[in-house]
Amino acid sequence: MSVSALRLEHDPGDLRQSWRFVGVALGVAALVLGGLFSQEIVGAYRVWLNSTAFSHCFLVFPVALYLIWERRKALQNLVPQSDFRFLLLLPVLSVIWLAVEVIGVLEAQQFVLITMVQVILLTVLGRRIYLLLLGPFVYLYLLVPTGEFLVPTLQDITAKFVVFALNLLHVPTFSDGIIISIPEGDFVIAEACAGLRFLIASVAFAGFFALMMYRSWWRRAAFLALAVTVPIVANGIRCWGIVYLAHLTDDVTAVEADHLVYGWGFFSAIILLLIFIGMRFAEGAVAPVPEAAPATSFSVRTPLLATAIAVTLASLGPVYAAYLESARWRPDLSVVAAPTVEAPWQREEAKDDTWNPLIVSPDTEFRDALTSGDGTVQRYVALYAAYGRHNNLVRSPNRIIDGDIWVRTTLGTTRATIDGAPVIVNTAEIRSGPVNRLMWSFYVVDGTVTGSAAEAKLRQARAILAGRAGISAFVIVSTEMSSLPDAHPDQVLQHFLDAMEPLDHYIAAARTRSLPQGS
Repeated sequence: MSVSALRLEHDPGDLRQSWRFVGVALGVAALVLGGLFSQEIVGAYRVWLNSTAFSHCFLVFPVALYLIWERRKALQNLVPQSDFRFLLLLPVLSVIWLAVEVIGVLEAQQFVLITMVQVILLTVLGRRIYLLLLGPFVYLYLLVPTGEFLVPTLQDITAKFVVFALNLLHVPTFSDGIIISIPEGDFVIAEACAGLRFLIASVAFAGFFALMMYRSWWRRAAFLALAVTVPIVANGIRCWGIVYLAHLTDDVTAVEADHLVYGWGFFSAIILLLIFIGMRFAEGAVAPVPEAAPATSFSVRTPLLATAIAVTLASLGPVYAAYLESARWRPDLSVVAAPTVEAPWQREEAKDDTWNPLIVSPDTEFRDALTSGDGTVQRYVALYAAYGRHNNLVRSPNRIIDGDIWVRTTLGTTRATIDGAPVIVNTAEIRSGPVNRLMWSFYVVDGTVTGSAAEAKLRQARAILAGRAGISAFVIVSTEMSSLPDAHPDQVLQHFLDAMEPLDHYIAAARTRSLPQGS
């Protein structure tokens, strides 16, 4: 069932009345979706409120409304004609939402929600009006606070750029991952210096500028590509300038104290540069008013029916998620102990240790240190019970170190043997003053050990949807890289894992012990 959006040859009051009904229908849909997907909306709001990298998101919706207002002449005399064919997309999106909800990727859930909104708008307004407003509607995707996963990559890119530029100027330089040393002192390309805030703000500005100044999509795409590339390069130049200024002035403290101020001033200059470049190719963004079309009638019931069906189809995923929530048991992991370790490993007496992983909401966690003739291993184990909508095993805020004391220098992977099978685990080298540590981390999910966060999420989702009682674990083991005369740190960690209780047996025993009677 499809009718294009056509011009009306009726009284203007009839036209306004048709838009009022559509506005009411979409307003009711927004309220219902807000209730169904409150987790996604509240989660986004909290990030906007607490992260300076995403504070601009408060402006996205007003900007989108302004962009729609700018296109009002292109919409005059057009009436929405609902297209029910696009409703077929909503059950598919609802199933995708359920999958990522069970996997526990909030950003993906938010992207799916915005896509559902796009389909509802396309269904209720019709293809022609939707395409006229495509730019403002796509701009709504910036409501999703995403990009944190880029921070380690941006840190590494920036560090390599700074080292390359310093070498070109023959400044004596030593680099250890994101730590850069020059004769005047040490510099760390911290998360705040990775340039993510500059990059995200630049993309948000570029999207608005492109929609205002360009009509052709290739120009818009080219400007957005420029807005992505320039901030990354500019952030590298900024960080290099800070280090080089410290080299020239021999005053590291003063440069470090003011580097954020320098950064925002530099970013403002970059935005002005983008505006200067973009204005040279401006063509005016608002599309011309479409040609007249034959008259058609408007039925009040059509957008109301389309909206009702769309919201019903979008709710399939949340309804089933609520069923999972009510139908699953919740284990009591407080009764579970840490995995045992065989002799000659012995628990070391408690002592102060500044290494402190920052892990999101484990159901229970263990932190201990064990020693043998090979060396000392610090261990961290977090246990999670996955049920219904609760799945915190892999979260983007998780950090293997507290960045205030320890600094991550390198990231990588290596092959280890766990429970008698070869496994690729994650590696990291961290540093605090003169102390360096090697860390291995991995997940245990549904009887499988893996270093891949993606695989861990998929296995956990499969277990939840299959109805299996899911207990999973995140494990970190670390040892110092210095003062080890007889063993390499890789060997120390491997010997420790060989002596640790088989993790598949441990998880099975934890499940049995924590399972409520009669489950």
